[in-house]
Amino acid sequence: MTSRRLILIVGLILLVGGGAIVIAALASSGGGTTTVASSPSPTTTLPEVLPGVSELQRGDFEGARATVKAHLEKNPDDSKAWYFLALTYEQQNDLPGAVGIYEMILEKDPRDFEAHFHIGQLRLRQNDIKAAAESFDQSLQLNSDFTAARVALAEVDTKLGNIDKAIKLYFEVIEMRPMGVHLDAIRVSLAKLLIEVGQPDNAAIQLNKALAENPDNAEATELLAKAEGSGSTSSTVGSTTSTTGL
Repeated sequence: MTSRRLILIVGLILLVGGGAIVIAALASSGGGTTTVASSPSPTTTLPEVLPGVSELQRGDFEGARATVKAHLEKNPDDSKAWYFLALTYEQQNDLPGAVGIYEMILEKDPRDFEAHFHIGQLRLRQNDIKAAAESFDQSLQLNSDFTAARVALAEVDTKLGNIDKAIKLYFEVIEMRPMGVHLDAIRVSLAKLLIEVGQPDNAAIQLNKALAENPDNAEATELLAKAEGSGSTSSTVGSTTSTTGL
C-alpha cells in the first residue's frame, strides 16, 4: 500500500465533504499535525477507482458501504476499496467500526504501515494515548521513512511524558527534511520540549532556525522571547540534543 493511495483517499474525502471536512495528510503519507493540503482528485476518475463514491457524495453512508462491500466480495484484494470502507465509518464517527476494518486490512497484510497509523489516529480520538503510541510505533517500525508516524509518535510520547524520546524523534524529522513538512512547526514543538528539560539555549537555536524558515511564525517569536528571557546561558547539550546544528 503506497502513500500515493492515501493521498488519493484524502483528495476524495475533501471532495465528498465539499471542503467542509478537513482531512490533513503529510506529504510522505498523510495525517499528522505537520500537514500539506491535498487537492481533490478529478471527479471523473473517482467512481472508477472507488465504488460507492456517488452514494457517499449524496450522504448515503449505508448505500456507499453496501456498494463497496459488494465490490470487495468480488475484489477482496482491492486495498483502495478497503480504505474507502474504513473511511465511511470514520465519516459517521463510528470509530470502533473503522478500527475493525483497519484490523481486517492488517489480517490480510500485517506489514501495512498505513493501517497501523490510522488505527493510532483513531485510538488518539478515543483518548487511548498508550494504544495510539503503540500503533504509531508499529507503523514506524514497518516504514522508518514514514514521517507522519514519526511526528505523531513524538506528539503522543510528549503526552505520555517520554520527553527524551520525543526530542529524539523531532530531531530525526529535522535531519530527514521530508518534502512538504513545515520544519518551522517541528522546531517549535522541539523547542518547547527543550525548554521543559532545562535547555533554553538549545531551544533558542531551534527557534531562530524556525524564524529563518518562516519569519511569520508568531509562536516561534513568542517562544524565543521566553527562552531568551529565562536568564540561562548554559550550553549543556543532552544525549538527545547533540545535533543542535540541524
